[in-house]
Amino acid sequence: MLRCACEADNSGAPRRTVQPERACLECGVPFASGVAGAEFCGNACRMAFNNRRSKRGAEIYDLLMALRHDRHTATVLKVWTLLSRCAAIYREEDRAERDGRRSWRHPSEILARRPYLKAEILRPSRRKAD
Repeated sequence: MLRCACEADNSGAPRRTVQPERACLECGVPFASGVAGAEFCGNACRMAFNNRRSKRGAEIYDLLMALRHDRHTATVLKVWTLLSRCAAIYREEDRAERDGRRSWRHPSEILARRPYLKAEILRPSRRKAD
Protein backbone atom coordinates (compact mmCIF):
# COMPACT_ATOMS: atom_id res chain seq x y z
CA MET A 1 0.00 0.00 0.00
CA LEU A 2 1.24 3.48 -0.79
CA ARG A 3 1.94 5.59 2.26
CA CYS A 4 2.26 9.33 2.66
CA ALA A 5 5.07 10.96 4.61
CA CYS A 6 2.92 11.60 7.68
CA GLU A 7 2.56 7.86 8.27
CA ALA A 8 6.31 7.41 8.50
CA ASP A 9 6.81 9.81 11.41
CA ASN A 10 5.98 8.94 15.00
CA SER A 11 4.79 12.39 16.03
CA GLY A 12 1.34 11.18 17.02
CA ALA A 13 -0.25 13.21 14.22
CA PRO A 14 -3.26 11.63 12.54
CA ARG A 15 -2.30 9.02 9.98
CA ARG A 16 -3.56 9.20 6.45
CA THR A 17 -3.31 6.63 3.73
CA VAL A 18 -2.47 7.84 0.26
CA GLN A 19 -5.03 7.30 -2.44
CA PRO A 20 -3.97 5.02 -5.31
CA GLU A 21 -1.75 6.59 -7.95
CA ARG A 22 -3.45 8.51 -10.72
CA ALA A 23 -2.30 10.75 -13.55
CA CYS A 24 -2.25 14.52 -13.11
CA LEU A 25 -4.89 16.15 -15.34
CA GLU A 26 -2.38 18.78 -16.46
CA CYS A 27 1.03 17.17 -16.89
CA GLY A 28 0.02 13.50 -17.00
CA VAL A 29 2.65 12.43 -14.47
CA PRO A 30 1.48 9.69 -12.07
CA PHE A 31 1.16 10.88 -8.47
CA ALA A 32 -0.24 9.70 -5.18
CA SER A 33 -2.11 11.97 -2.80
CA GLY A 34 -3.52 11.83 0.69
CA VAL A 35 -6.53 13.76 -0.55
CA ALA A 36 -9.40 11.74 -1.97
CA GLY A 37 -10.32 12.96 -5.43
CA ALA A 38 -7.06 14.87 -5.99
CA GLU A 39 -6.68 15.65 -9.69
CA PHE A 40 -3.33 17.43 -9.84
CA CYS A 41 0.21 16.67 -8.71
CA GLY A 42 0.70 20.21 -7.41
CA ASN A 43 -0.49 23.81 -7.34
CA ALA A 44 1.31 24.80 -10.55
CA CYS A 45 -0.51 22.12 -12.55
CA ARG A 46 -3.86 22.95 -10.93
CA MET A 47 -3.45 26.63 -11.73
CA ALA A 48 -2.31 26.02 -15.33
CA PHE A 49 -5.28 23.71 -15.97
CA ASN A 50 -7.82 26.09 -14.45
CA ASN A 51 -6.33 29.19 -16.09
CA ARG A 52 -6.55 27.58 -19.52
CA ARG A 53 -10.15 26.52 -18.85
CA SER A 54 -11.02 30.03 -17.65
CA LYS A 55 -9.57 31.67 -20.75
CA ARG A 56 -11.26 29.24 -23.09
CA GLY A 57 -14.47 29.34 -21.09
CA ALA A 58 -14.78 33.10 -21.43
CA GLU A 59 -14.68 32.84 -25.21
CA ILE A 60 -17.17 29.97 -25.29
CA TYR A 61 -19.45 31.73 -22.80
CA ASP A 62 -19.72 34.88 -24.93
CA LEU A 63 -20.45 32.91 -28.08
CA LEU A 64 -22.96 30.63 -26.38
CA MET A 65 -24.85 33.52 -24.79
CA ALA A 66 -25.11 35.22 -28.18
CA LEU A 67 -26.36 31.95 -29.68
CA ARG A 68 -29.00 31.60 -26.99
CA HIS A 69 -30.11 35.21 -26.49
CA ASP A 70 -29.28 37.12 -29.69
CA ARG A 71 -30.16 34.61 -32.35
CA HIS A 72 -30.25 37.03 -35.24
CA THR A 73 -26.68 38.18 -34.64
CA ALA A 74 -25.60 34.61 -33.90
CA THR A 75 -27.10 33.43 -37.19
CA VAL A 76 -25.53 36.25 -39.20
CA LEU A 77 -22.11 35.64 -37.63
CA LYS A 78 -22.48 31.83 -37.79
CA VAL A 79 -21.77 31.46 -34.08
CA TRP A 80 -22.36 27.69 -34.09
CA THR A 81 -19.56 27.37 -36.64
CA LEU A 82 -17.36 29.60 -34.46
CA LEU A 83 -18.04 27.41 -31.41
CA SER A 84 -17.10 24.32 -33.38
CA ARG A 85 -13.96 26.02 -34.67
CA CYS A 86 -12.96 27.00 -31.12
CA ALA A 87 -13.39 23.40 -30.00
CA ALA A 88 -11.21 22.19 -32.89
CA ILE A 89 -8.52 24.78 -32.11
CA TYR A 90 -8.56 23.86 -28.40
CA ARG A 91 -8.22 20.16 -29.24
CA GLU A 92 -5.27 20.86 -31.54
CA GLU A 93 -3.64 22.89 -28.75
CA ASP A 94 -4.15 19.92 -26.43
CA ARG A 95 -2.52 17.57 -28.91
CA ALA A 96 0.44 19.89 -29.45
CA GLU A 97 1.02 21.16 -25.90
CA ARG A 98 -0.40 18.40 -23.69
CA ASP A 99 0.52 15.21 -25.55
CA GLY A 100 -3.13 14.78 -26.51
CA ARG A 101 -4.49 14.74 -22.95
CA ARG A 102 -8.00 16.15 -22.68
CA SER A 103 -8.43 19.57 -21.14
CA TRP A 104 -12.05 19.00 -20.22
CA ARG A 105 -13.88 16.95 -17.66
CA HIS A 106 -16.32 14.19 -18.57
CA PRO A 107 -19.95 15.42 -18.68
CA SER A 108 -20.94 12.88 -16.01
CA GLU A 109 -18.53 14.63 -13.60
CA ILE A 110 -20.23 17.96 -14.29
CA LEU A 111 -23.68 16.46 -13.73
CA ALA A 112 -22.51 14.82 -10.49
CA ARG A 113 -21.40 18.23 -9.19
CA ARG A 114 -24.41 20.12 -10.53
CA PRO A 115 -27.41 17.77 -10.74
CA TYR A 116 -29.78 20.71 -11.23
CA LEU A 117 -28.50 21.04 -14.80
CA LYS A 118 -30.29 17.82 -15.67
CA ALA A 119 -33.53 18.76 -13.92
CA GLU A 120 -36.53 19.46 -16.06
CA ILE A 121 -37.94 22.96 -15.70
CA LEU A 122 -41.69 22.96 -15.19
CA ARG A 123 -43.47 26.08 -16.29
CA PRO A 124 -47.16 26.81 -16.34
CA SER A 125 -48.64 26.27 -19.78
CA ARG A 126 -49.50 29.37 -21.74
CA ARG A 127 -53.16 29.04 -22.60
CA LYS A 128 -55.06 31.64 -24.46
CA ALA A 129 -57.90 33.20 -22.56
CA ASP A 130 -61.34 32.12 -23.75
